[in-house]
Amino acid sequence: MKISSIKQQVKDQTRVSIFLEGKYSFSLTLDQLLSEKLKKDDELDEQRIDELKKLSDEGKLRLRALEWLMGRPHSTREFRDYLYRKKASKEHIEVLIEEFSDKKYLDDEYFAKWFAEGRLRKNKSIKAIRSELITKGISPVTIQSIALELKDEKDDKEAIRLLVSKLRNRTRYQDSKKMTAYLLSKGFQWSDIKDVLSSAENNDLPEEFIASE
Repeated sequence: MKISSIKQQVKDQTRVSIFLEGKYSFSLTLDQLLSEKLKKDDELDEQRIDELKKLSDEGKLRLRALEWLMGRPHSTREFRDYLYRKKASKEHIEVLIEEFSDKKYLDDEYFAKWFAEGRLRKNKSIKAIRSELITKGISPVTIQSIALELKDEKDDKEAIRLLVSKLRNRTRYQDSKKMTAYLLSKGFQWSDIKDVLSSAENNDLPEEFIASE
């Protein structure tokens, strides 16, 4: 089939529409058009058309993937899962991961720090953050590095003290059981919670928060 025309798209001027025998067939980016050396009146057989349509789909997916990545930081595993849901081929997934990693659009260490800082602001414990980062596919070495940089596990008790001090005047948390349940939901260990609530050092806490055996 013959390329009857090549038209720049109105909504996305980085792409062109390819018409074969007067009918729209597929679109390519300008870079793809140049790399494939296509021009008007070129003759394309069915195999070549299929190859170009595949290239078109890959270009569209790359753009959508890049827009998705720019929304917020993501881990490599999250990105891989996203591409898998979009039914990208294994080869194309690896190509995009390598490209975006080289360009620092994908950076597991940066993601882990960003994620951990956000969870800390939501009063999550280091233990809970570690667990969540594991599910995000972050390596143990990176998790350990981030944990040490932001806050060591020994500081969990101090985090509990600060949280109790912040919440103790709220009616809902006047009940020590509800306070304990809330702290447990944030990933703090029971032993640390108990130590803080029963510690003689915390004599500024209301008596109802002193944990009993």
